[in-house]
Amino acid sequence: MMKDFLILKILDFFSFFYRLGGIDYGSMRRILQIKLLTDQRRVPAVLVNTKKESGNNYHSALIIYGLMGIVFIFLLIPPFPLFFKMNLVFCMLIFMITMTMVSEFSSLLLDTQDRQILLSKPLKPQTINAAKITHILINLWTITYVMAGPSLIAGLLMFGFPFFAIYFFILLLISGLVLFLTVLLYFLMLMLFDGDKLKDLINYFQIVLTFAMSIGYQFSSRIFHLMGYKFVLRFEWWMYLLPSAWFAAPFSLLLEKGVEVQSYLVYLSLTGLIVPILLLVIYFKIVIKYFEKNLGKLNKVAVKKGKGLERRALIFNKIIRLIVPNRLEYIFCRFSQKMIASERSIRLRLYPSLALSIFMPLIMLGNFIYSGNGADNQAPTDISQGSYYLIIYITVFMLSFTPLAINSSEYYKGAWIYKVLPIEFPGVIIKGALKGLILKYFVPVYLIMSLIFAVPYGVRLIPQLVLILSNMLLLIILLFKLSPKELPFAKKFQTGESRVGLVFGSIALCGIFAALQYALSAEGLWWFLYLITAMIVSVYLWRTSGRISWEDVWRDI
Repeated sequence: MMKDFLILKILDFFSFFYRLGGIDYGSMRRILQIKLLTDQRRVPAVLVNTKKESGNNYHSALIIYGLMGIVFIFLLIPPFPLFFKMNLVFCMLIFMITMTMVSEFSSLLLDTQDRQILLSKPLKPQTINAAKITHILINLWTITYVMAGPSLIAGLLMFGFPFFAIYFFILLLISGLVLFLTVLLYFLMLMLFDGDKLKDLINYFQIVLTFAMSIGYQFSSRIFHLMGYKFVLRFEWWMYLLPSAWFAAPFSLLLEKGVEVQSYLVYLSLTGLIVPILLLVIYFKIVIKYFEKNLGKLNKVAVKKGKGLERRALIFNKIIRLIVPNRLEYIFCRFSQKMIASERSIRLRLYPSLALSIFMPLIMLGNFIYSGNGADNQAPTDISQGSYYLIIYITVFMLSFTPLAINSSEYYKGAWIYKVLPIEFPGVIIKGALKGLILKYFVPVYLIMSLIFAVPYGVRLIPQLVLILSNMLLLIILLFKLSPKELPFAKKFQTGESRVGLVFGSIALCGIFAALQYALSAEGLWWFLYLITAMIVSVYLWRTSGRISWEDVWRDI
């Protein structure tokens, strides 16, 4: 007999609303039951970097989400206004839930297999789509409440049951807001575009969403500092654009003693209630009728025209041939670049990291400027007289782990081709792929950061940038030598190995490189010797790191 889940018994109490929408609740419930069973076999994104591949992966993931949620307790402890504390809590929660939605459930939302299999049965499209959305909502709610669980219990003990009740209800709204807003945005793209172009746009949307949420998280966490609050509530119009402010307002409005009731707290609270419900109504009244139908466009393949790119490609290839003279390394350099450009799953992992490697150092630079000078026009001059360019090492650290993105592929089963190639040492494959990644993606990111910091420093920054670049290449090859040897694009996305040791190793090496560069900046001769040493060691390691036997390769092909 098939397992009957507790959540399905709870859902039975709300079956009236499904039937009211013309949905066959009995069939939907059976589809949901099967989906929940398969969830226990799926490896969640939070477990991607663990060895665990058996047992109940879903429950293991929930434990990790719960441990992650402990940090919210520490945001509730300080004696700050509830509006401030809950704004931070909801900001972090919305960020984490959105990232979960993008990484875990976008593929489920855009899956067309249900339609292909189930529409051959006497089922309405509305029933199939309702089962899909309810399935995703159940998972989102589960993850949300597990993450918020520690702070829910702490809030109950610290502020009483009213706090717990408001918090519990708002978590429902947050999950619904994230899901239905994502559905509506996907729906708009499904209406406007077809085929492969649509898949690319959805992929770029996921990348932009990841980046935008990171920006929003940074901004919301500084909302009170930027407004000069000093914990005195004051309304600004742009607070209506921040969902974290919507959901934080009821706590000050209903619970906080000594806080004067302001109209903007009422309006923010109403916004947080109305917007998720409005999105729910729009979905079930309008979107649900057409969403699954438009998903069929994902199966249409468009022919890509690349004539306008041929000339640029030839020039780019000539440049690479000069930088990578080894014939085999050049072949796999170009191979890795084409694989990354053609596979959306890799780009979804790679592009947000590249964007954040530019964004995060600039956030830190902005914090230094603001904390030290405020709005003072002398800030650029003060920067040019200091060693703020060392912040680029944050970019170096974030880029140093990006090569892990090219170890996995949707087409990993084709990795057997490596074995039949007449190649004695597979190290040439890995080095070629690394060089392809560095030349096409790392170098542009590094050039952008160099141009940004060249504004206050001018041409005198060039030697420092050369040293940082040398250290970046040295760090990448050191991490390569210390990490398990894995052929590019040769394993599933859902399997991997924990890299905690390499993370701390990279942090330590970046700190040592930056400290030496700072300490020797005033010593011309010693600084020059440091530069020459870094360049020589980097070149030597790159030249001698390719002699890897097939037995040394981490994954058997």
